[in-house]
Amino acid sequence: MEVKGLGLFEIRAYQNAVSAIDNLTMSVYDLWENNRLGEIPGVGAGLSQHLDELFTTGHCKKFDSLKQDLPQGMFKLIGIRGIGAKKAMKLSTAFKLTDRNTAIEKLKLAAEEHKIRVLESFGEKSEQDILNSISELKMTKNDKKRLFLYQAEEIAQRIKDHMNELGDVVEKIDALGSLRRRSGTVGDIDIAVATKDSPKVIDHFCKFPEIAEFLVKGDKKVSVNLKNDIQVDLRTSIPEAYGSMVQYFTGSKQHNVVLRTYSLGLGMSLSEYGIKEKNVTKEFATEEGFYEHLHLQCIPPEIRHGKDEVDLAKNRKIPELVRLEDIQGDLHTHTTDSDGVDSFEEMIAKAITMGYKYYGISDHAPSVQSRGHEEVKKLIWHKRDILDQFNKSQNNIRVFFGYEVNILADETLALPDEFLKELDYCVASIHTSFDQSRDKITARLITALENPYVTILGHPSGRLLNERAGCNVDWRKVFIAARDNNKIIEINSQPNRLDLADDLIKEALDYGVKLIINTDSHAIAQLNNMKYGIDVARRGWATKENIVNTLPLEEFKKHILQKHGF
Repeated sequence: MEVKGLGLFEIRAYQNAVSAIDNLTMSVYDLWENNRLGEIPGVGAGLSQHLDELFTTGHCKKFDSLKQDLPQGMFKLIGIRGIGAKKAMKLSTAFKLTDRNTAIEKLKLAAEEHKIRVLESFGEKSEQDILNSISELKMTKNDKKRLFLYQAEEIAQRIKDHMNELGDVVEKIDALGSLRRRSGTVGDIDIAVATKDSPKVIDHFCKFPEIAEFLVKGDKKVSVNLKNDIQVDLRTSIPEAYGSMVQYFTGSKQHNVVLRTYSLGLGMSLSEYGIKEKNVTKEFATEEGFYEHLHLQCIPPEIRHGKDEVDLAKNRKIPELVRLEDIQGDLHTHTTDSDGVDSFEEMIAKAITMGYKYYGISDHAPSVQSRGHEEVKKLIWHKRDILDQFNKSQNNIRVFFGYEVNILADETLALPDEFLKELDYCVASIHTSFDQSRDKITARLITALENPYVTILGHPSGRLLNERAGCNVDWRKVFIAARDNNKIIEINSQPNRLDLADDLIKEALDYGVKLIINTDSHAIAQLNNMKYGIDVARRGWATKENIVNTLPLEEFKKHILQKHGF
């Protein structure tokens, strides 16, 4: 669209829609199938028609028309640092890059032979920059592999520690953007600093030892690439306007668009400096003051999605989202009895120090096929006896006995019902055959949910962030089955899972499904990952009342042990 000279507003509309779709964790196809495309921020009637045509026929005439006559190589070049759409078009045309598979190799050869510098609007420096980007596989920040949330946290904390060496000069410092919104993955890292001495702050940041190169350096902003090729943008603000900057750069982009539209209706305009009304810009030291001036509840960063949060905030209907301190226990954990690295005694001791009132051991179930019926029976009764004795020996915590049981490709469970019924609870999970058809995967999940001895559906979609997409599931049918069979769906806190994803959480809640946040820990340290499950639950609008492991022990028993008559 850019290289063919279409209008700026139309291009921006598509960019907004792309950004919104890119941040979805549920299938656009699912939304289309259920006539819900209008729920995606930025997707209006026109784009909905294009998507309808795409899903119905496999093609979209407008998209095909736009791409007609464009050299295919340009699409491979877009994303390399320093090469946008227009440069990609010029380079691909000049060097006849008609094959995506060979485009980068041919462009590198052209740079090495000094053929780029003679093109109009290029030169020696841009040629060398392109060659460096290709040689070092440097991509633009939008095309780099995204960090896990915990990785971004660690980098941001090192930056904060470095900046706090300045003492009182740094009055406040916060990570913004997708890190502050607690997204499952993070692209670049945005840092804001409240200070009265911006030059000193900027100068000190430039001495951060992990910086590899400077991209932009100004009086109030520095953009750098770190040695791990992560881009960091640091901005400063006077303390009196800090809340405005924090709000603006926390985003999301869709949220800011909706908020800007709402504020224009009030005769106000928004910026990183404050709220402008009648040609006067009012500054805000805090986000709370910023939102209150717009007659809104302060909207938690996790739910700034650009959907209906502004309307709800206007009517003071933003709920109190679940918090880490609400959690009373963890039911999906592993020990040395399966693939864990710490014993159940060590895991439970850690749980007690965390203040948990209950805890569940759910090692991978022993295989009847490999061990035999009688050996598995003895294992179960032996483990049951150990945990019963432990519970009788102390009053600090109640430990429940469960297993994580595979949902096999043929829809059966890896542990027979005669053993499942001896457990306090069962976590049923898919670990194989993720690429089965939508109908088959859905049937596997529903069959497990219909089993009377299954309690929890573990890491439901099977996704691994940056590695494997979630299974193709008809979630409407799964959520109905969970609700109707009184089952619990897990929010898995492993940083590379965060499964169930946030927009599926919101849909599950709409169906009345009960949720539980577990860590799926295989070591003591992983029990601290509960906070990442809280993050994704909050992004899905979950409250304390929606999460069963926020309940006191006696209430919790009714959900977990109901088949045993408790």
